[in-house]
Amino acid sequence: MTPLLLAVTAIIAYSFGSLSTPILSSHIYFHENVLNYSRDNAGITRFLKRHGGKGVGVIVLIEAIKVIVPVLLGSLLMLIVDQSKIGSAFALFCVVLGTNFPILYRFHGEHSLLAVAIGTFFVSGEVAFAGIIVFVVVYIFSRYISLSALGAMLVMCLVAIMSVDDTIVRNIYLLTGLLVFVEYRRSIPRLIKGKEKKFRYKEDVTYMFDDDYGSGQN
Repeated sequence: MTPLLLAVTAIIAYSFGSLSTPILSSHIYFHENVLNYSRDNAGITRFLKRHGGKGVGVIVLIEAIKVIVPVLLGSLLMLIVDQSKIGSAFALFCVVLGTNFPILYRFHGEHSLLAVAIGTFFVSGEVAFAGIIVFVVVYIFSRYISLSALGAMLVMCLVAIMSVDDTIVRNIYLLTGLLVFVEYRRSIPRLIKGKEKKFRYKEDVTYMFDDDYGSGQN
């Protein structure tokens, strides 16, 4: 029974994670296609630069729904075998896997730390709060999204090691953290060399100068 429940959880959670939050948000709230101004993948950072403050709430709401639904379903399914915490942690792992490597977009994913932060509340509230605090503090002082994400994930993993008693839940969560580090693997050398770009919170109009922007409008 347990393998079957985990398989169902994996399919549901990965499918939800594979849905692009920027694309959903742009269609549902802004009635436009975010792909019209992104020639690679529809990253959350690019989306926020374009839509500014009002885009933050929309992104967070859509991302929350995209994470909470499968995590709750995973918890409820595994409750059948009295392992709801494992269901939550495993569903979160699959959501992040889908976010980072979505089959719908040829495995070119988006930032997953927001998904991790939201889903972590179902694993451990103190782990989630620790990560949020570290992310905000590091971002305020550095303005590097990647450094903030890496620092927050590192702290969340350390807090999880110290506070999560269930070995299976803890190990699944650490694997989720590893996915985040893999996601930012290209940012680490740039941070070390001082070549990483800082996040500037303003509308992004650089898409207008992309070579394929004009052809995409025809």
